[in-house]
Amino acid sequence: MRHAALDAVQEQIARCNRCGFCQAACPIYSITGREAATARGHNELVRRILEGDLALSGDMQPAFAECLLCRACTAHCFPALPTDKVVTAARSAFNRRRPGAAVEERVMRAVLADPGRMTRLVRLAYFGKRSGALRALRLLRWLPWLPKGLAHADAIMPAPPCSFLRERVEPLNLPAQGPRGTVTYFVGCGMNFGFPDAAQDSLQLLAGCGYGVRVADNICCGLPAYTHGHLDLARALARANVSRLAEADIVVTDCASCSSFLKHYAELLSGDPAAEGAAAFAARARDLCEVIAPEMLGGAPPAGGARWPGAVTYHQPCHLARYQGLAARPQELLQSVRDLEFRSLPEADWCCGAAGTYVVSQYEMSMSVLERKMTNVRAAGAPTVVTSCPACLAQLAYGARRHGMAVSVRHLSQILRP
Repeated sequence: MRHAALDAVQEQIARCNRCGFCQAACPIYSITGREAATARGHNELVRRILEGDLALSGDMQPAFAECLLCRACTAHCFPALPTDKVVTAARSAFNRRRPGAAVEERVMRAVLADPGRMTRLVRLAYFGKRSGALRALRLLRWLPWLPKGLAHADAIMPAPPCSFLRERVEPLNLPAQGPRGTVTYFVGCGMNFGFPDAAQDSLQLLAGCGYGVRVADNICCGLPAYTHGHLDLARALARANVSRLAEADIVVTDCASCSSFLKHYAELLSGDPAAEGAAAFAARARDLCEVIAPEMLGGAPPAGGARWPGAVTYHQPCHLARYQGLAARPQELLQSVRDLEFRSLPEADWCCGAAGTYVVSQYEMSMSVLERKMTNVRAAGAPTVVTSCPACLAQLAYGARRHGMAVSVRHLSQILRP
């Protein structure tokens, strides 16, 4: 049976020269040594399915489920093939026969498109953490259909904030304090629910750098649905955001995953009636680090700088470094802060293993990837690790607790804010 998502990546697969350079870059191959885990392996499996040599079967699904979508393979590929698109297309095809995929899609549709419902669900999860109820999930770890990471949900989940960002700032319009005009702040789900203090620092940073700020009335960007292969749902969420923010000039977010996916809207909705608006929207999307320049910071230590004694190091989120080509920008900003010692992180672009919900669905693999990252954090010797993705923030903080490391994990805006 043909599948439109697989057909869409057929030309890309044909460009794979099967050189195998992707092996050296793949975090999963470094752990498993399985060829099926590599980009070359993914491309070959899909090629053989399209050519009719293989039938789409459940035996192949783990090879695609284990992929981090980190694009490390793309960075080592001569044609620079974005194999994450092949993997996502394969996941979409497998969803036709994967048990529970239809239920998963309906739950995502009900939650991701409804901020109020999502808020209630997150409150329930945080209540479970505060009450200790989440620890009871460990008793269910023997169930074969239960994601392994759920047994560790209590440990993985960050400390519940006293309130969410939208409860603190909505509605909010910060007038411009300089000649830079007004930007629209896209509220990422992870920042809103998991790290509202850091998100507030982002707003203060934008205002302190001379921007007026309007907080957007957006919904989920759609990346969680996309990575799970629910492409129609991802498109629906993208259309909704394009419509809601049609009047926005520049759309800024402090979540690297969100900024990456917002820029993907043009491709995601190509051929759609909303394609023109999506292309215009994607062209206006920016990551926070793109609209902040060293000269805006004045070279002076921020007001909160004294709170971060000692050196800092920086972990590069995959969706910022590889998807957007912004690997150097955050480091330049950190190095521009006077009296702040910056130390390079070995393998700074090596994935931390969070990958959205990957830490839940592929817990053991995620921990193996995280172990390498924490070994490098220890080697850097900096008491503060900085990054700019909420999934990375939660994963690195969990890694520090898991490995008994006295390391503070902070968002970039918490170091730069005035």
